[in-house]
Amino acid sequence: MDIREARADDNLELRELQARCPQGTTLIVSTVNTPDFFARVKVYEDYKVYVACEDNRIIGSAACAVRDAVVSGKIAKVGHEFQLFVDPEYRGRRIAGQLHQVREEYLKHQGCALSYALIMEGNIPSMRYIARQGFKRHRTLVMPGIPVFKELEIKSKGKVRAIVPEDLDSVADLLNETWQSYELYEPVSADSLARLVERTPAYDYDNIFVLEGDGKILGCLGFWDWSQVMQITVEALSLKMRAIGLLIDVVGRFRPIPRGPKPGDRLRQMVLTPIGFKDTAYLAVLLRYVNNQALLKGIQQMFYLCEKDDPLLSILKGFIHIDTSMHLYLKPLQENVSISQRPVFINALDL
Repeated sequence: MDIREARADDNLELRELQARCPQGTTLIVSTVNTPDFFARVKVYEDYKVYVACEDNRIIGSAACAVRDAVVSGKIAKVGHEFQLFVDPEYRGRRIAGQLHQVREEYLKHQGCALSYALIMEGNIPSMRYIARQGFKRHRTLVMPGIPVFKELEIKSKGKVRAIVPEDLDSVADLLNETWQSYELYEPVSADSLARLVERTPAYDYDNIFVLEGDGKILGCLGFWDWSQVMQITVEALSLKMRAIGLLIDVVGRFRPIPRGPKPGDRLRQMVLTPIGFKDTAYLAVLLRYVNNQALLKGIQQMFYLCEKDDPLLSILKGFIHIDTSMHLYLKPLQENVSISQRPVFINALDL
């Protein structure tokens, strides 16, 4: 077996391998980056995708990215490790461990102070695996899942509109003001926001909205439409999810309510980013506006990530939402590196 960097002509084979590697516990889904496997990593300026090969066949893959972030109050390089999967026929041969070692060596070579990974609640095998690689659970965050199933009324004295390039300086200032005291936040500028929009598939200025009042930007909320870059298919449901689905079917006979997922369904989802606000009341207006935009696009769920006691949860008043725990694991890659206990910011692009 050998490990190398992925190439553009690996696209089809990687997508076929992804389809053979369903994930999840309560909701088991097949997630395939399509039509471009590499769309997932293009949100980052500095990334690597590695593949493990045997007899000219790809049997595993792993990705990582490097970015700047706040670590104990100072800007440092950090690594994000994600999207590791191995052909079911080849599991138990330490392929995942070898892929991890290669990408971690890259992160160290890039000067990363630490690396982080996100593991969804209930994914015990992944938790055990990541712990064996030297990671420790730092924090458990919450990922609200917001069903999109009806148009919502919007009451605001401000004006909601899509951003234009001339807004980027003000939006960058708003984002930095909102999150600069959070660990792992990456400060942004007008230039870095413009580069993000330019390089990210299915993400442009029409995806980002601001609430404007008295000539000032009071809030900002955008979305990345996963349905244009990922094919997410429900493979199976746990007993708990089947029971919830039956309850939803019963309640749905008497009032408007989102339909529960069923095996074979194709899920259309999006993540909310960027998020910035002077007050959460302004963000609540934008969330209702984005809900209505999502409804027009046929989106079924919206997601973001935050602390369990974060003010961001207050914007969900009046929304149905299902909250999932997301564990943040950290591993120092340099000596004497630690992260403070301040609140943590994780961009929904990392999900």
